[in-house]
Amino acid sequence: MFDFLIDLVGTPLGWVMKLIYDFVGNYGVAIILFTLVTKLITLPIYYKQQKNMAHTQLVQPKLAKLREKYRNNPDKLQMETMKLYQEENINPYASCLPMIISMLILYGVLGVVYEPMNHILKYDNSIISEATIAAADFNEKINPEKPDMRIELMIMEEVTQHPTEFAAKMEAVDAQFVPEVTKFAETFNILGVDLNLTPHVSDITKNFPLFLIPVLSGLIQLAMTIYMQIMQKKRNPDMPSMGAMNLMFYGMPIFSVWLAFTVPAGVGFYWICSSVFSFMQSIGLNLWFNEKRVQKIGEKEREKAKNAKRRPSMMQMMMEQQEEMMRQQQGGTARPTNRVSYSDGGEDVKMSRHEREEFNTAVIREARRRIAEKYGETEE
Repeated sequence: MFDFLIDLVGTPLGWVMKLIYDFVGNYGVAIILFTLVTKLITLPIYYKQQKNMAHTQLVQPKLAKLREKYRNNPDKLQMETMKLYQEENINPYASCLPMIISMLILYGVLGVVYEPMNHILKYDNSIISEATIAAADFNEKINPEKPDMRIELMIMEEVTQHPTEFAAKMEAVDAQFVPEVTKFAETFNILGVDLNLTPHVSDITKNFPLFLIPVLSGLIQLAMTIYMQIMQKKRNPDMPSMGAMNLMFYGMPIFSVWLAFTVPAGVGFYWICSSVFSFMQSIGLNLWFNEKRVQKIGEKEREKAKNAKRRPSMMQMMMEQQEEMMRQQQGGTARPTNRVSYSDGGEDVKMSRHEREEFNTAVIREARRRIAEKYGETEE
């Protein structure tokens, strides 16, 4: 199912990449323009996420007071937090859907960048499978039974290094495969750097521009990580230090450098382009959502909450249902049938696990019934 969704997103993006490549005739330049286009496509999603984050951070001082006030009463804290979100017109789950959409688009983009023979040269899977078998004879890292996501880039690298031998293996399948891939590979460069080649540490003296691609990829990601950490600390000075999380944030750039030394340079070059545009996007959005504008957003959202229709939101109904459940559990208003014990008048009564489950079920059912009656709806 997940692969289907990735293909669903990757196919139209693949046509975009092909149009850009056919127009510029250079794969390196096409990657730059393609990355820019995808960032523009996802800009509304990131804008909405940033707006929601800025609005949520605006109420952090109020949340801190609630946490201090109800630090020994987690249930009450949860209810008061939901009330605050309701007053401020904040949906704490608003970023979930945009995050899912952006992840799907990201994987679709990676599929396009990693599979140029599929999306630009339009070779079908049967031809690529045969080429994978042929490439495995030249590169022991290639496993035809479990092909890597970057297999097409690896195939192109082997075609350019062993054109004659590769042509002999592919002649019975597609005699034009090697000439077409070779011609396409000639455009696989940027500023004289062959993006088909896999960088190596020794390239620091042999081919310094190729060596720079993994290094620049890691440095730009590191700069973006530091910038985001500074902005979060600036907006929320009371944010606790997250040692393990920080280790992951700062470890990812190092990991990307290592990984970029194991794949064709075209992948690392895409990471550079993506990181640069993401960095620019983050700076632009942070400048846009300044303190003055965020205050106006908060005022506007509070006004929306006041002028909202009387019909309650799902969050409000959940909050009222939880409050009703707590009242019933504390006051013994929900008296289940049969012989289940309950808490009556604040006096705790011992129950077995099964009895407690039945009692809680009865409390939930009663709370739903009362909320439904209040708003003229069915329990469902």
